[in-house]
Parts: sequence; C-alpha cells; structure tokens
Amino acid sequence: SILITGPMVTASEHPKEGNGRIRGFTAAASDHEREVEARLVDLLDPTSTARHFRLLTEEPHPAGSDENLKLAHYVRDQFAAYGLEDVKTLRYDVLLPWPRKVAVTMVEPVEYSASLAEDAYPVDKDSYAVGASLTYLGMSASGDLTADVVYAHSGNPEDYDWLDAQGIDVRGKIAIVRYSNPYSYRGFKAWEAERRGVAALIIYSDPKDDGFRRGKVFPHGPWGPESHIQRGAITYDFIVPGDPLTPGWPSIEGAKRIAPEEARSVPRIPAVPMSWRDAKPILENLGGPVAPLEWQGALPMTYHVGPGPAKVHVEIDMDDRVRPIWVVEGRILGSEKPDELVILGNHRDAWVYGAVDPSSGTATQLEAARVL
Repeated sequence: SILITGPMVTASEHPKEGNGRIRGFTAAASDHEREVEARLVDLLDPTSTARHFRLLTEEPHPAGSDENLKLAHYVRDQFAAYGLEDVKTLRYDVLLPWPRKVAVTMVEPVEYSASLAEDAYPVDKDSYAVGASLTYLGMSASGDLTADVVYAHSGNPEDYDWLDAQGIDVRGKIAIVRYSNPYSYRGFKAWEAERRGVAALIIYSDPKDDGFRRGKVFPHGPWGPESHIQRGAITYDFIVPGDPLTPGWPSIEGAKRIAPEEARSVPRIPAVPMSWRDAKPILENLGGPVAPLEWQGALPMTYHVGPGPAKVHVEIDMDDRVRPIWVVEGRILGSEKPDELVILGNHRDAWVYGAVDPSSGTATQLEAARVL
C-alpha cells in the first residue's frame, strides 16, 4: 500500500555524503532520486489539498459515526479516481465507548459545577454547532465518586514520587494534572494514576503550557483560550495496540473477543479533560504544601498540592459498546518487488472537526495519492 501522510522530505533535504551523494545511495541512484522527487514536487497542488481539507473538516466526525463513514467513502472514491489499485473499504468492529454523562462538581469548601464546554466565537461559525462541545476522554472507565483532590503536576512517575516523599497519600484521591510540556501521553498519565491507586483523574490545560503565557490566544492567535479543552483517548495502547478486545488479531466479523475486564489496554480509572477556566476554582481551593517551583503554572495564584480542602464529585457514565470503524486501502503494485509492502497511512476520525489532527494529514495523504 502506498498512502502518504505528514511532511515530505525533498531531495535537497536528504543527508548527503561526499560528491553530492544522498546517504545510502550510489551516485547514479542519487541523481535519479533527485529527478523523481523534483517531478513529484512539481505535481503537488496546494489548492487540491485545500479542497480536501475543507470537505474533511465540514462536520464533526468521531470514530464510529455516520459522518466518518461518509468521509471513508469520500477517500475511497478519491483513491479510485486517482487510479490506485485494489481500492476497498474494510470494516472492523472495535470497543468504542461513547459517553452518556460526564460531570465534575466541587462540593467542598464551595460548590461549583465545571462547564466542560468550550466557548463559541462569532469568527468561527462551526464552534456553535451541536456536538462540537462534547467533552470526554476515550476509553475512560465509568465511575461515580467523591474525594479530596491532589495536584500532581504532569502526572508522571517522578511527580507521584515527590508527593510520596512529602507523606501525601494519593490513594483514593482525585488527581488533577496538566497536559504537560514536554509532552507525556494522557494514557500514560491515566496508567500511572491507576497504578498509584488514584480514584479518578482530571487532566487540564494550563495557560503556561498552552495559553496566554505562550502568546496570543484564539481568536487573536494560535494558543488555547481559557475554555480550551484537549480531548483524546487514554487507551493503554503502549501495552497492547489496536482493539482491546482482539489483541493480536483483526476485529472482523465473527472474530473471537475477550471480555473487557480481561483486556490489558482498557483503563480502570475514570478520567475527564478540562479547561483551565474550569480547573482554576479547584486549584484555588487546594491547601497543603506549596507545589515546587517547576510545578507552578500561569494562573494568578500559588499552586498547592493538597489533599483538599477541595473535594470533588466526578460522575462518568460510558456505554462500553462495540462499534464499527472503516479503513480505506488503495495500492500501487510495485514493478520490482510486488510482494513486498511499503505501508503509509493516516487516521481519519476526529474528536470534533479534526482540522489539525487528523485532517491536515488526511488532506496531504489524498494529494500525495493523486501525485503518485
């Protein structure tokens, strides 16, 4: 399968050896490679990519939705029109829970209900759409609990080690952690919290990492505004990749499926994403030791780690259903080694519109397919 996403490397960017050779190529092969790449670059059309991008981002299209199936058909039809061979759409039935209810309420020392919603902006008509504000973390466990809150910085092992060294027991508590810079995967944060005995996890975006401390925020700049929420999955796919119920074999019709409680990649901890606007009242009501300097964020206060006196009620109800997803394949048969594959791909489903992730990649992939 030859399907491309992401930035392309041109011949001028290749690592070079002596005499202008591209590393790993003979001199003659280097010249040929440059000719081929120059030809490919000449064929690329940004307006074609832009047309794909506009269509791909018209509607919210989460995995398993009718809108995402429509886009699968669109990709299929484009592949066929571009002359790719053996174009087909494959269905897989995978564990894909959707939320019935997600709510976070602070009950002590003051009462406060998190909105768990992003603001709409006149400059962006799509921000007013129904369904654009659905807020959850994919594969979160269901749960209904009330507990004291602990601030655990980025939710990495060293952060919990520091809390432990201060005599702060996180077991049975609700941990609030940041989407961190440098990055650590939110699923790893959930796995570490679960491993430490944390009862529930809140992950929020601090303006120090994605917000006004970095520069102008939307709609005046690229950084996250106060209601910005980063959605995403927390599947432990670094332990077992793919569908949790079919570890190591395809999730096709009639496939054997293990029970969810046996699946090693399914989190057992309720988890929810949050904006810094929703997180601020919780953080403001934490006592206990002052957080280390490197844990201090950009909110106008001194960050404490707790536990309490902030006490929060988290209620998450996921439907835990198996749903269909659709994968589109197209091939270009090699002339020299037709039985060997170079596989290049991109995902198509999005948490909402998916303008950055994944539609920028999908639009690029479609243009690369046309050029190839």
